[in-house]
Amino acid sequence: MASYLNRPSEQENIPLLRNRNIYSLNSLIRKYPINGFQDDNNNQKQITDNGEGNLNKCLTVFDIISYGIGSTVGAGVFVSIGIAISSYAGPGTLLSFLFSAIACLISAFCYSEFSARIPASGSAYTFAYVSLGEYMGWFVGWNLTLEYAISASAVARGWVGYFSVIFSIFGAKTPQFIQGYQINDWININPIAPLIIVFCTIILVFGIKDSARFNMIITCINILTILFFIVLGSIYVKVENWTPFLPFGFDGVFNACSVVFFSYVGFDSVTTLAGEVKNPKRDLPIGVIGSLVIATSLYIGVTLVLSGMVNFREVSQGSPLSDAFIHNGLDMKWAAMIIAFGTLTSLTASTLCCLIGQPRIYLQMAKDGLFFKKFGELNKKQVPVFGILFTCGFASLLAIILDLDNLTNMISIGTLLAFTCVCAGVVVMRYRNEDGSESGPIPSTLVLFVLFVVACVFGAASYNGWKIWIQIVLAVIQLALIILLCFKKQTLDKSTCNYFLCPLVPIIPCLGIIINTYFIMHLDSASFIRMAVWTVVGTIVYFVYSIRNSKLNNNNNNNSYIN
Repeated sequence: MASYLNRPSEQENIPLLRNRNIYSLNSLIRKYPINGFQDDNNNQKQITDNGEGNLNKCLTVFDIISYGIGSTVGAGVFVSIGIAISSYAGPGTLLSFLFSAIACLISAFCYSEFSARIPASGSAYTFAYVSLGEYMGWFVGWNLTLEYAISASAVARGWVGYFSVIFSIFGAKTPQFIQGYQINDWININPIAPLIIVFCTIILVFGIKDSARFNMIITCINILTILFFIVLGSIYVKVENWTPFLPFGFDGVFNACSVVFFSYVGFDSVTTLAGEVKNPKRDLPIGVIGSLVIATSLYIGVTLVLSGMVNFREVSQGSPLSDAFIHNGLDMKWAAMIIAFGTLTSLTASTLCCLIGQPRIYLQMAKDGLFFKKFGELNKKQVPVFGILFTCGFASLLAIILDLDNLTNMISIGTLLAFTCVCAGVVVMRYRNEDGSESGPIPSTLVLFVLFVVACVFGAASYNGWKIWIQIVLAVIQLALIILLCFKKQTLDKSTCNYFLCPLVPIIPCLGIIINTYFIMHLDSASFIRMAVWTVVGTIVYFVYSIRNSKLNNNNNNNSYIN
């Protein structure tokens, strides 16, 4: 990428970054230059993690894939798969996993381009900051931090809850301290749930290299457990259980997509490790896409075997894999026990990966001046200890007082919004000139905003069962907007790019916006309330602290983007 041009005589003609009153619209929409800028002391400020005092670059592509698998292959394969088979799609759930994988792959392409182009630890926060502006970056980062904390808490609750499965295998009653103490509909006190969070926090404090080794070990155990189920279970498959293959029709397959889609959510967390990857331009795209391919293969294999072992009407929703060896006339408690312990290791990996993302987003936000400086500090092992401990305390508190159902209902909207912003950001960056301008009378941001609004209405129409002609009209409008973007001139010179590029831009990213928005509009109202409340809190923090301390306030050369 070319370097910035320092041309003081043209400063007044460059619109993106300029010394100005911080409480203005321009401050909200200013973008962080990809190659950084010079501050008032002529020091070069970079958004990427390079130099001293930064994260330890020691991770390989195998570590990234391991983290990706650990993030995705958890509750999805051991819990959600049972719900999808028994209540939605039967053996056809494998099609649901395949369609959901394709939907996630669209967002993964966009993440891969950004993570290779901007290898910083902020993930979607950084991508949105560079492409859509400071407040949108803050909005994405702020909501993602809560999402990661809730995910870790939910997995911790699931980890404790799976001990009930182990007790049930031997016909024993689960102790009350494991079940938790129900206070009301929302609060269920469980003193054991934070133990796995604390354990994973200790591992993370030792450093990313040790954490990677530990994650590699438990991820291998996880994969071996799933392969054990597939191989042993295939011996007891009854082909007649696959008939009918689509007991609820294709409507059931697409309804199941809403259940299993979230089994893939988590691959994005590996992009928060960009600052610790030896060769991020090569390894991050391979890690993101590779982990999705492996996860999809495992999901499809488990679906085929499980739906073949047990009639879809009798598949357990709580612990489908272990129960398949007990309540199917087999009475193979030893196999069920192996599956149960493998599930615990899988949920341990998921907890570890959930806890990795949040402190690294805090770190990048603090480096950019948008969050408190304490979160930007590293110890001698180049570990953001304060951010890790803060995340541990926050996630542990949620895990103690909220039960699994309430936690899972709060997950996903922040992640899906991040997916949407990253997809939009890829399109914007393809059309933006070095000075921030675009060719043509209609800016891509306006077209994308209209596309997002129409996609929201389309998702609501589908969710509420509006008349089919309304949905068709909305679909045609979305298609027209994508075609409009296709006729705009892209400024990116692909021949000079030495990193991964998302294919078929703007079609692929726009499909990502539509798909992610569709899933957002199918979430329950509590998710929107949670996001609204958390966003209000975050906006207050932004205007009280972040906007006043942004590093872009000190920009000296007022340069904008480069390719």
